[in-house]
Amino acid sequence: MDDQLKSFLNEKAEYLEKERIKAVKKNYFYKIVKPLSKILKVVIIILLVINIIIPVLVPITIALGVIYFLFYFINDPKEVFEATLKEDILPKIFSYINTTYKYSSLGYNKKTLADSEIISKGFFANTVIIEGEDYVKGQIDNIDVEFVEIKFYRNETNYTKTAGGCLLSLILLPVEIFKNIFHGDTQSDDIFPGVVQDTNVFFSGLFMHADFHKDFSGKVVMLPKKNDRKIDQLYEILDPKNLTKINIENPHINDNYNIYTSDIQTGYYVLSQNLIDRIRIISEKENALPIVSFINGKMYFIIPWNKNFFRFNLNTKIENESFFLPYINEINYFEKIVKELNLDTRIWTKV
Repeated sequence: MDDQLKSFLNEKAEYLEKERIKAVKKNYFYKIVKPLSKILKVVIIILLVINIIIPVLVPITIALGVIYFLFYFINDPKEVFEATLKEDILPKIFSYINTTYKYSSLGYNKKTLADSEIISKGFFANTVIIEGEDYVKGQIDNIDVEFVEIKFYRNETNYTKTAGGCLLSLILLPVEIFKNIFHGDTQSDDIFPGVVQDTNVFFSGLFMHADFHKDFSGKVVMLPKKNDRKIDQLYEILDPKNLTKINIENPHINDNYNIYTSDIQTGYYVLSQNLIDRIRIISEKENALPIVSFINGKMYFIIPWNKNFFRFNLNTKIENESFFLPYINEINYFEKIVKELNLDTRIWTKV
């Protein structure tokens, strides 16, 4: 680490330590407010049910609702500190390490992800939300690259909440009948909430996009067999004009991947032995099977994992520049991937 970078990081460490101390103090209060707000929520729901029979409790319900509303807008000190780190400090560190790097704490390039055609495969068909975090765009040895932590969400039935809703409906049924008889209400309320669904993460990983300097028109997709649904495999058989499945001379890849290409000759041209070996090395090193696609001279790459870049512990004192060393190592990891894939040597030249 050169003296200029060390001086810069020491200055930021001093600033962050002051912010950390503030966050720690506020966090004591937040630890009380957070569980209290959950209790208030349950109490308010119960009071709303009771108010059907005993309207006199409405003022109390409103008062508790106002308190809950105020609690809702109290920010988590950890999130505030993280925003300071990621929005104020990290972009400057990225720029210092590589002047072409542009960093954003949230978001992803929707067009790039769509162009990869990875999300068009059946495994991702039920995606309802896509979130990006720690988005980086820049150049590594004159290669345009993008990296982002990405999460895919889908709706999944919550059987516990659904069963609870059914039980609550049975409890409220006598109340509904009582109200209809004695209040002359002929319009019955819908007391059954139906099937309750939660939106959960079903896939997360590191998404990378790069120009891998091999000129071709068409597409090649490498899907791990565990991510390739049977219905999609059947579709490829019934519609051979779309994509053709191929095998390559690598047992590890053939055992773990289904490979599809728009043209057989293009498929073998793109998937050189050198590139396949490097994909296998990354797969073994990360203990994960990346999803890979090659579209018109571009490479798209998703490594499935649950890692979280640029983590921090609010209770860890920030003394000097050493606090940032893990972050610098993670920033250098992006360049390491490019070099491990051998994209920086331009072993294929575009014509």
